[in-house]
Amino acid sequence: MKTAIPRFLYLVILLFPIHLLAQDIQKLGKAAPITLHGSFSAGLNDFSSFYHGKDSVSAPAPGNLAYFIQASPVLALYGYSIPFNLLLTSQSKSFNYPVYNRFGLAPSYKWVKLHLGWQSLNFSSFTLSGQQMLGAGFELTPGKFRAAFMYGKFNNAVTDISTYNNLNNNTPLYKRTGWAAKIGYGSPANFVELSYLQGKDDSNSVSRAIADSTQIRPAANQVAGLLGQLTIRKGLTLRAELAASYYTRNNASDTFNANSYWTKLAYFPVKTSSRVTFAEDINLSYRLGSGSITALYRRIDPNYQSMGAYYMQTDLEQYTLGVNYGFLKGRLHLQASIGLQRNNLSNTAADNTHRTIGNLTFSITPSNHFGVDLTYSNYGISQQIIPQLSNPATIVHYDSVRISEINQSVTVTPHLFLTGAHVQHSISLVGSFQLLSNTNSADTANGNFRSSMSSLIYSLIFPDSKWTISNTLNYFNTIMPGSKTATIGYNLGISKELFHAPKSRGMNFWLQSATASLFGGYFANTLNSASTGKITSLNPSLSFALAHRETIQLTANYTHNTAGQSTAATPADLLTVTGRYNINF
Repeated sequence: MKTAIPRFLYLVILLFPIHLLAQDIQKLGKAAPITLHGSFSAGLNDFSSFYHGKDSVSAPAPGNLAYFIQASPVLALYGYSIPFNLLLTSQSKSFNYPVYNRFGLAPSYKWVKLHLGWQSLNFSSFTLSGQQMLGAGFELTPGKFRAAFMYGKFNNAVTDISTYNNLNNNTPLYKRTGWAAKIGYGSPANFVELSYLQGKDDSNSVSRAIADSTQIRPAANQVAGLLGQLTIRKGLTLRAELAASYYTRNNASDTFNANSYWTKLAYFPVKTSSRVTFAEDINLSYRLGSGSITALYRRIDPNYQSMGAYYMQTDLEQYTLGVNYGFLKGRLHLQASIGLQRNNLSNTAADNTHRTIGNLTFSITPSNHFGVDLTYSNYGISQQIIPQLSNPATIVHYDSVRISEINQSVTVTPHLFLTGAHVQHSISLVGSFQLLSNTNSADTANGNFRSSMSSLIYSLIFPDSKWTISNTLNYFNTIMPGSKTATIGYNLGISKELFHAPKSRGMNFWLQSATASLFGGYFANTLNSASTGKITSLNPSLSFALAHRETIQLTANYTHNTAGQSTAATPADLLTVTGRYNINF
């Protein structure tokens, strides 16, 4: 199938490298012809530092005065937004269009919508799932009927090796084009949809030398998917998504005759590098009262791949049962799930891995002032090594487990709120404990791992005088074989509204409000009970809100680092002062 995008569309894309949201043609005449809005910021910051030892203090380093100007205007023409971005600093200057120089237009009229330029559509999670395409398409939604189509380019060819090395290794080098279609019928509660995607790399878009050096080969892909939902009875819903992918990793590989039923349906010729894989996701949920019960089954074959999806976890089979329910008029809430997961579905991997996943969360709120949240999770993993895959002569007992670990964590969060006419109190405690247990008796080299964390937060609010005070105590502890680290710290935050414009003056008063704040912190770190350093920070700030959505901010950041007993680092003091002006228009 060959389809060409009109040349004028490419011209529009080149002349206007921007991104536009969907627009309703019916509202086009009602929109203002030209509008301008956005934000503008300008500021100065000064950075200085000095180091001090046991017997001397170095002279302060010269201040590094820097400026910055940033503007983000958005020009709107009859409701279509054209955003720009301007950044000017003492180190660099830039003027660009945001959103990676990509343009997308999606006008709509009643039940018809067009997709032009760069678009990111989602037909199903196993076929076309968020992959961006440069092309043209449409969506039709008359009544219960629905149909969609998109044709275009997935990506350009990358011929610069240095550029390729900076990209994700899964990013193809070849120019890739394709199309996707969807047709369905039904309501939001009961529907069925069929989707299809076809993509192919252009083997002539990259030279053979570059392809050989990067070991990338032109690929082709066909994916067919079925998505449906059925309300069996009131509260009982079944949702299923199935897909089959025919993927050829190398179009240049040899062709062979295959009598398989699936390969006979393939549009592309069968190659030695071709494979057919399947994916399925089935969800059965039942709503009762103030909660629900959910059962999930998910299976994705090894090496399942779709050119319409960026990434998905493969080679897994998963069973999950979950409960979400509220009791006592919402005062008690329970959320729990248990699941089993395994890999090596095709028995070709070097190991079998089984996971057990469990979560339990209780939320108890006996009153509007007090509540407790309790969370427990248990992750178990066992792995069986299959050495015959690397050495066929090896004799092994398959019932022996080579890796067995259990990861458990508990988190408790009580919180108390006391409100009054002149003062408000907020107290919360977060305590968390995690234990990774190595239950494999044959392996004593890897011991257990334990970590704990606790935070006590106490806040005071004085509504009359506009004072807010927050206190936080933190403690972190980690224990591993031969290593024990700990951190203890305290944070203090104080803010005060110095001025607020009288309501009678409104926006006519040039100064709307003025607020001062001071934040400070102290942290001490230890390793095996020996000090590794201490950090003290102080952050005062002053902000003014002016009329016409203008703000002025003055901030300072001072940090004092003290070396510990087990480190040879030089103590240092760092100071940064920043002034900033911002306006939204």
